[in-house]
Amino acid sequence: MGSQKVGKRLKITIRRKLLFVCSLLMVVPILVLGGVTYIQITKETTTLLENGLKNSVEMAGEVLTSLNNSVRNGSMTLEEAQESLRVILLGDKQKDGQRTINKAIDLGENGYFFILDEKGTLLAHPKLEGQNIWDKEASDGTYYIQDMVKAAKNGGGFTHYDWPLPESTKEASKVVFANLSPEWGWVIAAGSYEQDYNGVQKSIMKTMVITLGICLLIGSSILTFFALHISRPIIRISEQAQRMADGDLSGEDVIVTSKDEVGLLTASFNSLNNNLKELAGNQLLSANALASSSARLSNIIGETVQAVHQSSQSLSELAINNETQAVSIEETSRAMEEMTDGIGRIASSSTTTFEASAATLEEAEAGNELIMQSSAQMKSVSRTVADLSAVIHQLNERSHQIGEIAVAIRDISSQTNLLALNASIEAARAGEHGKGFAVVASEIRKLAERSDESAAQVTELIEHIVEDITDAGLAMQKGEHEVVAGAASINLTGEAFARILEATRSVVGQAEEASAAAEEMSASAQEISASLQQMESVSSKSSGAANSISAVSEEQLASLEEISASANNLTQMSDNMKQLSNKFKI
Repeated sequence: MGSQKVGKRLKITIRRKLLFVCSLLMVVPILVLGGVTYIQITKETTTLLENGLKNSVEMAGEVLTSLNNSVRNGSMTLEEAQESLRVILLGDKQKDGQRTINKAIDLGENGYFFILDEKGTLLAHPKLEGQNIWDKEASDGTYYIQDMVKAAKNGGGFTHYDWPLPESTKEASKVVFANLSPEWGWVIAAGSYEQDYNGVQKSIMKTMVITLGICLLIGSSILTFFALHISRPIIRISEQAQRMADGDLSGEDVIVTSKDEVGLLTASFNSLNNNLKELAGNQLLSANALASSSARLSNIIGETVQAVHQSSQSLSELAINNETQAVSIEETSRAMEEMTDGIGRIASSSTTTFEASAATLEEAEAGNELIMQSSAQMKSVSRTVADLSAVIHQLNERSHQIGEIAVAIRDISSQTNLLALNASIEAARAGEHGKGFAVVASEIRKLAERSDESAAQVTELIEHIVEDITDAGLAMQKGEHEVVAGAASINLTGEAFARILEATRSVVGQAEEASAAAEEMSASAQEISASLQQMESVSSKSSGAANSISAVSEEQLASLEEISASANNLTQMSDNMKQLSNKFKI
């Protein structure tokens, strides 16, 4: 259960977060760039539309001025000149009183010229010529004709209102530029619908959606593969580390084929697991050997205590009967020889136990170094996350490319519309009115300059977006801290291993004390054996010597009681070591 929770937590903090953050870094810049580009192009299109309408009205004003000069020169009457202007701007008047829209003049798909007087009477219109529309209201309740005439009298101006499309009841946003020609008192107006110029915006939106979809598809595939490459080995290592922390060292090695930092981390972890297995096995063997030696020591001490008691009884009888005392001393001497041999074996076993414990301590210290190496490898994994900055750099390049495409589309559209409009108007003004080409060229240059300024603004905006992407790349560094969570389970293993190391050091100290005690016991046994031999040689001399030997026997009994206590401590130490060793499943 604990391993499943650890694995689930790693999936959330590493793989899914990497996918989420990187997808966000792809989507946000594209959406921001597309939105800003769309807004900028919309503004430029509106400006282009207004400039086109204004230029058309001004050109129509020049045509009116030229026709008025012809009237002054007497080459035509005022009525002929006025009708000529209507024909040039719209077309010939039909029998039904309507006029066809001159397709040679490009004011958009549904745009056209119309002429008013200062009282709102239509002097030229495709369908409503001759009607007074001074009190005509738009759908929002505004008197757009009155506003239009007012703007024309103030030196020319634009009027925006919603109006039904030709041959339809559907309304759309319409822009009209009107200017007053003082020669005849006419208000010349040119209007067009904004939707006729929105083809570029629709193309931009379509391109942005397609680009976003392709980036998400390719980027998600790459990021998914990269995230799995990092998270899967860490999850397997974390699960194995959790089992090790619970005392289960029987797991197989974690298999990872990669040769990067994750592969090095896996190799170090497998080495740590194998060393812990060997360490736990050696400790269990040492504990069993120590327990066996402690049991033998306890048995020998028990026999020795019994022999000392018998020796004391024999010494008491020696005061009455020297012969009986000699026999008892001889038996005691043999018992002491056996005890000396046993104590020698105990000393040898204690020395062996101490050496095994020291070797176990060395293995534990080596394992601790491996844990530190594993922690260092986990840190190097965090550096791998930094490779994601390359993806952010690619996004930066894509942003520049999109900006260049947007600028190219805007320039081509602007130049095409302007050239078509101007060519149509100049074609209508053939002959002596060729001076208007200079005005057209001037306006083209102005529009080109404004297009350049807009392109510069878009470029500057892209540079800011690139800076934002760079700042977002810095935020990616925070993702490196999430990798530290993968080291949590290894730290648990390190803590458990530290407890093993501490216990092993304690066992080594106790084994050293036991070895020293065994050596002291051996020396004491040799002294007792020598004393018994002396007692045997002088047992026949006096009963006073028997009393001395009795005192020595009491001292021996006290020493044996101390030895027995040391043996009990040694037995308890071996039991504790076995309990620690049994916590691990090998």
